[in-house]
Amino acid sequence: MAEIVCAAFIKQDQVLFVRRAPHRKWGAGLWDLVGGHVDKGEAIDVALVRECLEEVGLTPLAFNHLATRFEDDDRDRKSPFHIYAIPTWAGGSPKLLGTEHSELAWFKPAEIAEIDLALDEYRNVVMQALSSQYQTRSPS
Repeated sequence: MAEIVCAAFIKQDQVLFVRRAPHRKWGAGLWDLVGGHVDKGEAIDVALVRECLEEVGLTPLAFNHLATRFEDDDRDRKSPFHIYAIPTWAGGSPKLLGTEHSELAWFKPAEIAEIDLALDEYRNVVMQALSSQYQTRSPS
């Protein structure tokens, strides 16, 4: 069973999503988190950094595991999606690299509630991450 790593880049109150290209078998045209398959023998954290560099040219400097979700309830047949919050990175602004995605955009919570996602579970996970991010900040 393949494992999938997913990066939720967080900038203030926004999360970066990439739109899956129309030629993709799974989730064509839907918004997705940056990420992809963990190669055989590759550590999950190494795969996370590699996928971020390959897809949007960013290197995570810190990441926090948010959740592991499955495409549906059949854990025996489906790949686990390991979702990480990325609060800091190197490389400046994200840019589309390769042909896996057709566009990228930063979305605020109200927008995240409305977009069509490749995996519905992303919505709850990233909304909780944004919510906890503001709960743990000290008052200005």
